[in-house]
Formats: sequence, C-alpha cells, structure tokens
Amino acid sequence: MGAPQDFAVAPVPDGATVRGLQIAIVIAGIGATLPMFTLGTQIVGSLGLGVAIGIAVTACGLVALLGMLTSVVGARCRLSTYQILAFSFGTRGALLINLMLAIMLIGWFATTADMLGGAVQHAVSGLWGHDSPRWIYTLAVLTLMTLTGIFGFHVMAHFARITVPLLALLMGYVVWLAIARNGLAPAFARAGDHSLSAIDAFSSVIGAIVLTAVLAPDLTRYARDDRNALISVSGVALGYPAALLLAAIPAAVYGKHDIMDVMTLLQIPGIAIVILVISTWTSNTSNLYSATLTLATLFPRASTRTLGLWGATVALAAAVAGIAEYFIPLLIVLGILSAPLAGVYVVDFFLIRRALYSADELARLPLFRGGALAAWALGSVWGLVSTHSGHSLTRIPAADSILIAAASHALLNATRLRRQRLRTQGP
Repeated sequence: MGAPQDFAVAPVPDGATVRGLQIAIVIAGIGATLPMFTLGTQIVGSLGLGVAIGIAVTACGLVALLGMLTSVVGARCRLSTYQILAFSFGTRGALLINLMLAIMLIGWFATTADMLGGAVQHAVSGLWGHDSPRWIYTLAVLTLMTLTGIFGFHVMAHFARITVPLLALLMGYVVWLAIARNGLAPAFARAGDHSLSAIDAFSSVIGAIVLTAVLAPDLTRYARDDRNALISVSGVALGYPAALLLAAIPAAVYGKHDIMDVMTLLQIPGIAIVILVISTWTSNTSNLYSATLTLATLFPRASTRTLGLWGATVALAAAVAGIAEYFIPLLIVLGILSAPLAGVYVVDFFLIRRALYSADELARLPLFRGGALAAWALGSVWGLVSTHSGHSLTRIPAADSILIAAASHALLNATRLRRQRLRTQGP
C-alpha cells in the first residue's frame, strides 16, 4: 500500500478526514518547541511566575479565538490556506503572497535546523568530547525533519502521537524534579527583574504563535466537521500555555533564563538533548509541510515530496553556508506581514462570500482582487509602524494588523455586503 495522498492542490475528501483530537495533538507538537520554551523562561525571569501564567493563558486564548474562525474555514472548504487565499486575493495575487510565505517557512526551517545542529554539536562535545563540524549535525537533523515533513499530514499525525506525549512526559519530569528538590515556594517568590514589560511579553507570545492560527486550514481541512475543527484549537488553547509553563516553572524555581541551564543544574544532560531534538523536530516538520503546500500553488505539476526535497535542499544550502543567520530580520518582518492575511480571508469567507468556497471555482477566479490586497497592505503597514513607533490600538502589533485588515476588507466590500443583505431580506 502506498503512502496516503496529501491533497496539496485538491480538496480533502470525506474518507481522509480525522478527529479533531488528532489535529490538536499535531498543533500542540508545533508549539512544544525550543523557542517557546525559551520565551517561557524569559517571561518568568522578567515578570515572575504568577504574571507569566496569566500572560500564557490569556495570550494563547486570544490566538485560539482567531484559530476557531480560521479552523472552521479549513474544515468547511477542505482546501489549504494557500488555495483559500486565492478566493480573497485572486489567483495571481495569491501567488505573490504564497511566494512570501514560502520564503518565510523555508527560512524558518533553515534557521531552526541550523540552531539545533549547533546545540547538538555543543552538547555532544561537552558530553563525549567529539568535535565534529557543525554542518554534519545540521545535515543530520535536517534530514530527519525532511523525512517526516515531505510525507504529509498523516505521517505528521502518527509522528506527533509518539513525540507529544513523550515530550510532555520528559518536561513533566523536569518540572517534578525541580519542585521535588526545591519546592514551589521559591518559584512564586521570585518577582522577576522586569527586563521585559507585561505588554511586551504579551505581544511576544502573540507574535510567536499567531502564524499557527493564520495557517490553521492546512491542518483543519482534515477535520470531519465544524465541531472537530473547534476541538483541534485546543492544541493552541491548552497545548501552547503548557509548553510555555513547563519551561517557566523550573526556570522560576532556579531563577534561570534558559531551560537548558536548568537541566544542567538538575544533572540530566541526556534528557536535555532528547527534549531539544524532539521539540525542534516536531515544530520544524510543520514548517516544511506548510512550505510544500505553498510551493504546490506555485508549481502545481510537481509532487509534494519533490517540492519538499527542493525546499529542504535550499534550506540546507542556506544553513550550511551560514546564510540562515541573515534570514532572521527578514523573517520578523515577514511574520508581521503574514498576520493580516487571516483578517482578510476570515471576513471574505464568513461575510462576503458566505462560505461559498469551492475548488471548482478556483479556475474562474480573477487574477487580482485589489480590495483584499489593499486591506492586507493597510494591516501590514499598521503592524510595522506600530512595532517601531509604539502607537497601537491594542498595544499588540499583530492584533492591530489583523483588526485593521479585517475592518478594511469589510469596508471596501460594504456595497457588496449591503446587496447580499437586501437579497436575503427580499423585497
């Protein structure tokens, strides 16, 4: 029996759908990554454990609310995010945006693989004295990530069913070990050094995870119905705060800003390496998977495996050459540019087209939809300006950009909405 088809350029049929809990586990695995652990330790070190808990739960809850809308879009039309964007932006307009997303996803894939390769090199050198070149470790971890990323959602789901419980068990053990040796009182007693404000911490969490909600249809197109799509959002609402706090609690106990430093103090270097590899592997697999879906709209005749290998090859070249380091400033900007996309296509799906997204219509769409492009541009510019100026509606640049894009798209289509309302009400 061959590998299951991944429907990169076709709607997911009923027979290929899964339960929402399976999708939630995959999403939770995407959040359980080293950058999230690091963010959790930085927030608790700056603001204390009590405030960190509130920020983690509230920020992830807000992104989950957006994810509820975008997840239902994916479940109803069964198309990838990159096909959904064509309805809002036109076929050529969506290709331009998808090219931006492909650069971002492959760039993150390269950067994360390079970071992990360096971390594993350092750990192996410290434990066993082996001093192999960094590129060997980068090649090894990138190959492993590629093998799970190019075979589609079903392989990712099977992989996540193993890695997510294992990672939760290992991180839970770290938390238990820290509390058992020192108690929980020191964790709540530390007030933090206030190197990060509560608003900045809140914005950092939103910015770190909002892309999960934007790209949610890539996964929830496999949801059986709206109910299962909403269940999948528990991966963000519950899994992401857990990832932040599983790192934050032991860091608060020891007063450290790095979870790896905590594991060194706990004298569990072997567990540290396993956690490091599994967490980064699970998250980066999703980056490559989403990149292949993006590239499929640009190269529709190529298979997803071929596109995945192309993307991985480009990422490897960037990582080994050290170019990945220069991607980070660009990736931060691209992240701000991607957030308003959700505001545009959610309004387009629920208010303008009234959920009438069908794969049969893709060939009949216009090349460009100027209103959607203008709304996205307004949201993006607002997000970039608010990031650097400090002037903001919500004090969270990503939230500002989504709201501005959504409101602009609705206003620019106000006439069409009015006509639809009149047709619904009748004479």
